[in-house]
Amino acid sequence: MLGADFVWLNFDHTFNGVDSETRGFRIDEEPDTAAPNTQNISAEGYLLIQAQNVGNDATRADDGNAAQHRILINGTDLPAFDLVNANGLNLWMDRIPDGVLRRGDNRLTIRSVGSDNFRVLNVVVQWRERRGTASIVGSNDLEAVS
Repeated sequence: MLGADFVWLNFDHTFNGVDSETRGFRIDEEPDTAAPNTQNISAEGYLLIQAQNVGNDATRADDGNAAQHRILINGTDLPAFDLVNANGLNLWMDRIPDGVLRRGDNRLTIRSVGSDNFRVLNVVVQWRERRGTASIVGSNDLEAVS
């Protein structure tokens, strides 16, 4: 049986230039692929990140492209760009590929690579997990409580 679960991580951290910040969270059951077989991209889950005044183009990478701030889970860099280059307070979503989340302790790291100052307020990580075949024990009849 599959079930969904999530964790809310309060970062409340201002990144000033090159910086990183990590929060830990625990997954009690084995993470499972979140996408049904009919989809061609599978993922264990996704995260929502609430960030303020992100400027991804503050520093240039060696190849001349804009450097991008990164989100890592258990040391694995999430694919594509992770934080939106936008002023003000924004909410962004990023997918978590298969094999990144694990049962037990997990670590989410946000890495700033630019010279801009931005703030990460909250992160929600959502995943699906394979749960045991628990069942309800007892009668299905509801009894009146007096």
